[in-house]
Amino acid sequence: MLNGEKLDTNALRFGKSIASDIEEGKFQEKIPTLTVYSEIEYEIRTDCEGVPILSYLDTYDPILNMFREYKTGKVKWTNTKVQKHDQLTFYALAIKLKHGTMPESCTLDWLVTKHKKAKKPGGLHNSSETIALTGEIHSFVRYFDERELDRMQKEIVRTAQEITEAYRRLISEI
Repeated sequence: MLNGEKLDTNALRFGKSIASDIEEGKFQEKIPTLTVYSEIEYEIRTDCEGVPILSYLDTYDPILNMFREYKTGKVKWTNTKVQKHDQLTFYALAIKLKHGTMPESCTLDWLVTKHKKAKKPGGLHNSSETIALTGEIHSFVRYFDERELDRMQKEIVRTAQEITEAYRRLISEI
């Protein structure tokens, strides 16, 4: 990405439209069985050993201290993939740092999509891809362990230190 340009694909636009539907309470039409907690796009601003962090949880239940992450797309999610998905660990750490208690678990909901090539009039190479929900939702529960959150905290601090050092070197060369 040059000059602050953001990645813009059909799949990202589709995912954002689903997120907007959830935020605006319009998701029941398309996804009536989707579980949504009381807090939607829950913002967490906190500090990790002097490193400011910002998170937006798709949905959060402050009473149960649980969150859900929604994923759309044709890439298949599995229990193993969810277990390794560090975004969830990052969010769990943010909750712990902000509220003092680690969530026991979270749920990743994969909203399965179907992709279809649509031909545009005017030639062979004029086609686009349409994306739609299939109606299937695969939900994966992910449990957390304190050691994972400790690892994530160390990783955040280490990464921030590396960025700071790289920035200092750059500034000294100017």
